[in-house]
Amino acid sequence: MIPNHFINNPSYRWVILTVSFLLMMIANGMTFGGPTVFDDIILNTLTTSSGESITRGELKFRETVMIWSAAGFGFLTGAFADRYGVKPIIIIGLILMSLMYYLYSDVNNINQIYMVYLGFGPCLIFVGSLVNVLLISKWFSKNRALGLGIMASGSSIGSAVLTPLYAWMLNFMEWRSILFWNSLIPLFMILFVVFLLHENPINSSINQSNKDNQPQGFRFIEAVKTRNLWFLILMAMCIFYSMMGVTTNAFLFLKDSGFNTQVASISATLLFLGSLLGKISCGFFAEAQGRKKVLLIYFSLFILGAILLTLSTEYKKSLFIWSGLGIFGLGFGGIYTLKQLLSADLFGIKSLGKITGLINLTDTIGAGLGPVLTGVFFDQTGSYQYSFLIITSVVILGLLFASCLSIDDKKIENSKRN
Repeated sequence: MIPNHFINNPSYRWVILTVSFLLMMIANGMTFGGPTVFDDIILNTLTTSSGESITRGELKFRETVMIWSAAGFGFLTGAFADRYGVKPIIIIGLILMSLMYYLYSDVNNINQIYMVYLGFGPCLIFVGSLVNVLLISKWFSKNRALGLGIMASGSSIGSAVLTPLYAWMLNFMEWRSILFWNSLIPLFMILFVVFLLHENPINSSINQSNKDNQPQGFRFIEAVKTRNLWFLILMAMCIFYSMMGVTTNAFLFLKDSGFNTQVASISATLLFLGSLLGKISCGFFAEAQGRKKVLLIYFSLFILGAILLTLSTEYKKSLFIWSGLGIFGLGFGGIYTLKQLLSADLFGIKSLGKITGLINLTDTIGAGLGPVLTGVFFDQTGSYQYSFLIITSVVILGLLFASCLSIDDKKIENSKRN
């Protein structure tokens, strides 16, 4: 039980932000980022144990399984969180993630990997962006963009840290042992959730009266009837197809380009550090400079990064690879933060769990297709050139959807004050 005199302090929202940041580190770093450094080892292990060659497309289908598994839990989790809160959801997610990591350390065939990633899916929902967007949106009416940007940066730092860390740990132990010992991290995180996490602010300076404490915004059925929600969904599908396609294949792409395991693992670090910078910088600029203007600027960076990566497959220049990864991550980071911010700013927090759940449910279509199609196109052509060209086209399509959003910054700011 958290003493009220702590929660009554307006600064306690930064404690909430810290817990959300750590949860995002775990949710993304331990699923999307860290385990990718084992890909070439797992491919060899599975081929040796089964006697049959396992393609990259088959291996990368695991991320598709995970993302589409997450989709099945998104809307219902959002509805549950609107009614009962996020704390019990987070605790269940951390226990499940620990169990999946333990099982992952003992897999012997591709179907077992698919089952593990099927379990990772709800972990992304129970511990990841959905529950944390709800938390930060409740605690941060002022500086919400900054709060969401810092929260979202946890996913980038988690992948940026765990990917090279796992690669370094391979010098001392095998991949199965690394997964086994890291299964303890989510259990340790439960302590922070139990003792530090509080659902809602209760300080009078944050909620001035019982009337003010009533959730403001659209009802779910009202939001579904707006064009903004569907343009936001289509935009999200495009950006997640692109980011997931690059993120889950970057390590293998650099290995193909002649880099060793330790150097190739830096691809994820650079990609996610770029994303980190995008998420935090967007948090500073979005509310001050205008949400739509900033959104289109970060889309331009996203497109530039995709073009550089496509050119790198033809000209084989390291400059194109490293700058492409960094700029691609920078663009995505800004767009990702604005997606979370616009979910709350355009529709309010009255039904934010359901609305965010619907967005997560639909954007997983793109996120699920990105990894496997990028791998399949490589299997068919022997190069990532066609895969990255498609990713560039999808990002441009996302820009078109983003340009159709109707965003009134003055109206949004006034609604926060009323």
